[in-house]
Amino acid sequence: MIKILFDLDDTLYPEKQYIYQGFWAVAQYFQSKYRLEATKVYLELVFIFKKQSKRVFDDFLKENNIDEDPLYIVNIYRSAKRNLSLYSDVLENLKFQKKIGNKLILVTNGHSEVQKGKIRNLKLAEYFDDIFILDNFGKEYWKPSVLIFDNIYDKYKGDLADYIFVGNGQEDLEFAKKIGIRFIFVDRENSVRKAEIENEQEIYIVRNLEELIKGLRYK
Repeated sequence: MIKILFDLDDTLYPEKQYIYQGFWAVAQYFQSKYRLEATKVYLELVFIFKKQSKRVFDDFLKENNIDEDPLYIVNIYRSAKRNLSLYSDVLENLKFQKKIGNKLILVTNGHSEVQKGKIRNLKLAEYFDDIFILDNFGKEYWKPSVLIFDNIYDKYKGDLADYIFVGNGQEDLEFAKKIGIRFIFVDRENSVRKAEIENEQEIYIVRNLEELIKGLRYK
């Protein structure tokens, strides 16, 4: 039995779905309150985001001379209704892994309510034996911290060789390395963030989860 730890964002679904749908809700707010054209606001938010801004809404408000609390805009963004969808290769793979008796464990960073909403929207709970939203334990538990692994190992035990981490971010890679378990890098196109793996050894790279079975055999 293999214990497979999965990341969520850009591993199981495209994170840009979540981001861009939230931007559209924010754009509609600015159209309603300030008579700005929603499409133009949306495109500007996307443009700012693509410039690697870490404060998209602050930058937008500043550039447009709008006196608005950025935290209020963040709340609109987070609470916006979404229609998220998994990558096409995910669902059948999760079903297969459960069928053959592997344990599936979701380990995700991010704001607790936001991540809960994503998991609910994607209908993922039924496929996982455990879901760890690390924000529920405190920021100090966020990957690449390995504090949560004590909880996981206490429950599932076994040899570390029977654990793998499937993800795409730098924090996922560092998490796996610190623990000493295998890391399978899911190299998705158009990911928001990706791990730096040029000089990394002992990493199996897959483009989708259909290739995951090969990765599980990788030594």
